[in-house]
Amino acid sequence: VWESALFAAKYKLDNLVWIIDRNNIQIDGYTSEVMPIEPLHDKFASFNFYVIEIDGHNIAEFIDACRLTETIKEQPAVIIAHTIPGKGVSFMENNPAWHGKPPQSKAQLNKALQDLKIID
Repeated sequence: VWESALFAAKYKLDNLVWIIDRNNIQIDGYTSEVMPIEPLHDKFASFNFYVIEIDGHNIAEFIDACRLTETIKEQPAVIIAHTIPGKGVSFMENNPAWHGKPPQSKAQLNKALQDLKIID
């Protein structure tokens, strides 16, 4: 990843936009405990990326960020979308045990759909 970031910056690839789902969780647990990656913003800025940070759950912010990247010249851009895994589902939200895993039963599925107000 870092070599490609260096390449993109060196060649001023202004048609390149990276989108990072910054959810602070990986399969083994919270990234702060397993493999800290902060300060992510500063790392990309040091590679001469134009860095945009947004609330990844806010569609309007995401669209605005994408439009902004179209105006950036002579440098790549990265959108760091801060998200919460399982957002809105009571038993999944921000819980590493559910990272990459679907509901395990019909009851869990129904509870998730209720939490998200998709069903009553």
